[in-house]
Amino acid sequence: MAVKKASDLETLTALGAEKLARLVLEASKRDAGFKRLVAAAMAGAKGPKAVAIVIDRKIAALNRATGFVERDRAKTFASDLEMTLKAIVDELGATDPISAVERALNFIATHQRVFERIDDSQGRIQNIYETVIDAMAPLVTSWPEAERERLPDLIMAALGTETHGYLPKVVSAVAGTIPAVALAQWDKGLATRDAGGNASGLIACRQAIAEARGDLDGYIALEEIKHTNSQNSIEIAERLLNAGRATEALEWVRHKRGRGIGYMSVADLADGLGAQDPTSNRRVSLEARILEALGDRAGAQDLRWSAFESTLGVASLREHIARLDDFAEFEVLDRAFDHASSAKAAYTSLRFFIEWPNLERAARLVVERQDVWDGRHYYALLPAAQILEEKHPAAATILYRALLNDILSRAKSAAYAHGAQYWARLDELGSASDASEIPNLSKHDAFRAEIAKTHGRKAGFWTRVRAIE
Repeated sequence: MAVKKASDLETLTALGAEKLARLVLEASKRDAGFKRLVAAAMAGAKGPKAVAIVIDRKIAALNRATGFVERDRAKTFASDLEMTLKAIVDELGATDPISAVERALNFIATHQRVFERIDDSQGRIQNIYETVIDAMAPLVTSWPEAERERLPDLIMAALGTETHGYLPKVVSAVAGTIPAVALAQWDKGLATRDAGGNASGLIACRQAIAEARGDLDGYIALEEIKHTNSQNSIEIAERLLNAGRATEALEWVRHKRGRGIGYMSVADLADGLGAQDPTSNRRVSLEARILEALGDRAGAQDLRWSAFESTLGVASLREHIARLDDFAEFEVLDRAFDHASSAKAAYTSLRFFIEWPNLERAARLVVERQDVWDGRHYYALLPAAQILEEKHPAAATILYRALLNDILSRAKSAAYAHGAQYWARLDELGSASDASEIPNLSKHDAFRAEIAKTHGRKAGFWTRVRAIE
């Protein structure tokens, strides 16, 4: 790839300066963002002050603008911001990194006004600001130490009142580049600052500083200021474990939290289970590692097995198996598979066998519980059917029939296109599934006849079927 790029550069250079200049001018007429990038490059030829003037004009325009950016202009607007970013980092950063960081901070400070003007549901604008932040530390490292001492004041002047979380991100990005004395002074200033409605943001800033100073106890003390529901006890436990302080880590990983945001997988929904703690797998894994660090290998293994038994989580079982003695895994796996097969939560069991994977046991589960599967839970059944159809056509047939029967029995006309696809898959699997001799599973021709008899009047469905035959 590097050879090709070099070759492209040589080819373009051979075109000559005048021809390239004409091409650039023509392209800049069609692309406003590129035009600004060209303007910045031309300013760069005059020196960093000229580049800074171009960037300052753009930042001032962003701060003045109030009109909403409509969808048809959103892409152009984002490209324009990206060109400003390039001008700051590439053009100005190459010749005057101090001025570039000052402009980067001013650019980041425009985020509140920008987000008020555009729908950034896809996160493209946010990514631009994140890229600016990522670029700051490399620029700052080239500053003389005396200049780096004033960086906290520059950051607070630009972002001290922001509440969208960019101040902590900037602090985290550059804290490691700031001299120790200035870093300590910055922390003291933040400690006495009126938090207003941004207490959590200031704590995050101080924790970033504590991390840069290697002050784990200070970092933990700041975490303890937070409400227990907001404390990241897993992160603190991991830090303590990595620092060789396993006893304290165990206390933190076992901290009880209030009710937080729950998570439900498609299998949980299908089985009618309640919301799960999205951090539970990570917490169990960490607690088991902490127990091992404390010499309690049996306790760690019991914890992993208990977590598997209650959740049928693949990760917990894998970690349990990985720490068994040689050849002990075969007996344990048989016990685990039997447990999963007998679990009441059929969809969770199916998910486990698909993810492990053990497709033979997954197929057996589908067959043994063929009356359980409800086509309304297509988000759980369809992926399983697709995975099973090659080597276990009868099991796949059961799932595809459940999906099709649901669509037709409820006359879901909006899903008839999907139903026609299931019908086609069932036709392709027909002879293979018939050969499996599954009890209570009718032959393919009989199933087709029953569908035609029961749902023959659903013209919309049959039109879809004929369209793909």
